[in-house]
Amino acid sequence: MISCKDISFSYDGKVPTLSNVTLDIADGEFLCILGGNGSGKSTLAKHLNALLVPDSGSVEVDGLNTSDPQLVYDVRSRVGMVFQNPDDQLVATLVENDIAFGPENLGVPTSELSQRVADALASVGLMGFEQHETHALSGGQKQRVAIAGALAMHPEVLILDEASSMLDPRGRHGLLKVCQELNHAGMTIVMITHFMEEAALADRVVLLDRGRIALEGTPEEILTRADELHSLNLEEPFACQLALELKRRGLDITPHVDEESVVTEIRAAMGRHIETSLCDKTAASDEAPQSSDTAPLIQFEHVYYSYEKSTRERARRRKKNAPATQAAEWGNDPNAVWALRDISFDVHEGEMLGIAGHTGSGKSTIIQHMNGLVHPTQGRVLLQGASMADKHVNETAKTTVGMVFQYPEHQLFANTVFEDVAFGPQNLGLSANEVTERVLEALRLVGLDADEVAQKSPFELSGGQQRRCAFAGVLAMRPRVLVLDEPVAGLDPAARTEFLQLIDDLHARGLTIVMVSHSMEDIATHCDRVLIMNKGSIVSLGTPREVFASDRDLKSIGLGLPAPQHMARLLRDAGIPLPHRRLYSTKTLAKSIVALAAGGVA
Repeated sequence: MISCKDISFSYDGKVPTLSNVTLDIADGEFLCILGGNGSGKSTLAKHLNALLVPDSGSVEVDGLNTSDPQLVYDVRSRVGMVFQNPDDQLVATLVENDIAFGPENLGVPTSELSQRVADALASVGLMGFEQHETHALSGGQKQRVAIAGALAMHPEVLILDEASSMLDPRGRHGLLKVCQELNHAGMTIVMITHFMEEAALADRVVLLDRGRIALEGTPEEILTRADELHSLNLEEPFACQLALELKRRGLDITPHVDEESVVTEIRAAMGRHIETSLCDKTAASDEAPQSSDTAPLIQFEHVYYSYEKSTRERARRRKKNAPATQAAEWGNDPNAVWALRDISFDVHEGEMLGIAGHTGSGKSTIIQHMNGLVHPTQGRVLLQGASMADKHVNETAKTTVGMVFQYPEHQLFANTVFEDVAFGPQNLGLSANEVTERVLEALRLVGLDADEVAQKSPFELSGGQQRRCAFAGVLAMRPRVLVLDEPVAGLDPAARTEFLQLIDDLHARGLTIVMVSHSMEDIATHCDRVLIMNKGSIVSLGTPREVFASDRDLKSIGLGLPAPQHMARLLRDAGIPLPHRRLYSTKTLAKSIVALAAGGVA
């Protein structure tokens, strides 16, 4: 279907982004392309549908040379592409118009358009959203619309460039299910991802490193090679990580990429030590959760919020939508009047609070209340005991609570890094010396060398450096609370680890952190407390151990467990007596398994 022969490409004519890449993609194949940030993955993807053409070498799609301008229409009608950031792809104000845009430009008859739009929306679980404005959707909902727009064109090849990075666990599962169904029906799928569990489902995996193909083979051949993956800033799937950790601890387990195979290996290795009667024992080392005795910095008191500002419009929508329409498959109600419903909780000084929930559950709406970007339709938000409805308190919140949005590098705007980071402090009316002091301090806190980057354009920096620069711009305001909305989305595993360590370091310095994330592992590992949202309401609030002790409630609202907890459940289902109410990490789970294998108690 696609043939890349010795292609090379450079954006500036000097530094090569791709070098001598030769790759054939078979008709009907499911190919996964992996690589660290900056390895050339997106650049290669753009060559596959003639968004870019090689400086040398050739790309052919179904026999059509992408360098021939007369064939570009034919190439793009065969190859649909979904970008990492949906805002780069949405073109219309209404959902149905955006999805219809591609098919219309392919000349699809009007009589067929509505059915294509309906089918595409059903595929991504957004039935009922046809008349919604695209700008008012959450990040995950926008991504689904972008995917639906590509599907509505009925391409022969579908390219997904980190298309699942902004989706919740149910959304990722739904997208993979759709891709597998399309692939089984004959569509060629090319998926770029940093989620190794997604890569494990492909027919073939290709790893890029500095614009060249470094490794190529089946998932089982490639994703079990831990040392080589780590050298490329990647990681193994969790099942393989656990198997390798068990091997290091003396249990002879062969690494596999799929969970079922590893569970089978562990069960066989456990042998006679499996005694189901031990299943409900809880280790004495499991400590009771500690309640916080610190005063709340931010308080939500029975907060309701609606994007429909008038009482009359809210009443009209409630009446209009009284007969329930078909619910969206991935956990959203397209006709919901309230974005937030009766929200009450506190954020305590010095804690790290994680917020999770399905796409459109109200996570971003909650955090926008924390520094007064939006205000409750009903209820109150308090900052240090004072209502943010007060103009002075609301102004104070802008400096007390620092906000870092999804894709924080999009917050950059100035000519130099120094000017960008200095913008906030300058607007506080500080002296030039104080501004300089804050800029240097903020750059140091995020691990950037001021001598090296201060006078550079922020747009000359690497993606990881841009994100650090955006963090610095917020930290230069010296906030007491740092609110992060999906701070590590789209980063490769190595960069993700670095940024999470940066967040941990800031927290250790006394900064209060609120982190929104779709990663259950990140929240379980790094946060003191976890708040779970569903359809605008709080369904759970407690320590990670309390929230993740059981997967029943989480699964019902489209969220998953952290990978170690999920694997522990699979092992218990296989008869291995692991305690139920414990929060596992890879190492503690492996330690418990090895203890059982030795005839002890986990």
